[in-house]
Amino acid sequence: MSYWIALIRGVLAISLGVALLLQPDKTRPMLANFMGMYWMMGGVVSMRLEARYRRRRLLPVLVGVVGILAGLSVLLRKFMLARLPEEIFFITFGLVILLTGLLHVFEGFRYRTEPGELDREWSWTSFFIGVFEVVLGLAMILTGFPGGFVYLAASLWALLAGLLLIGEALRIRRLSRQTERS
Repeated sequence: MSYWIALIRGVLAISLGVALLLQPDKTRPMLANFMGMYWMMGGVVSMRLEARYRRRRLLPVLVGVVGILAGLSVLLRKFMLARLPEEIFFITFGLVILLTGLLHVFEGFRYRTEPGELDREWSWTSFFIGVFEVVLGLAMILTGFPGGFVYLAASLWALLAGLLLIGEALRIRRLSRQTERS
């Protein structure tokens, strides 16, 4: 897996987190779109890699499906808000975030590179991102609307996820180089 995907996701996440902390009013519209793209991209990558390496494990596919559905629900929120009461949408969205976080906490996977092979192993990176997603999902469920604490949790999630993803990108790059030398 190219380290560029994780690196770009990390840089974008840190940029969003800093922007949310420094200019929250101007950045709020970006938050939903970024999170939607982040989850959708993660879901697609998870499903693509699972299909490519044919491990036939249900949980990574479930992570992929939930990520794609979470991303689409955010990106199509204007359409959905026209059909659902706002409180129901945000509580449902909070449940999707919570489920995504729980899947990351319990699956906690990352891809490791060894000569000629790509496989899953447990990861603190995915675990911590999942914990922040659980907190963010619970905040949305309990408040029913994105506001103060939700934006603070989202800011911290973006900063932490960004740092962890950049670290993951550097790790993947280092492993890829070691593999090439072998």
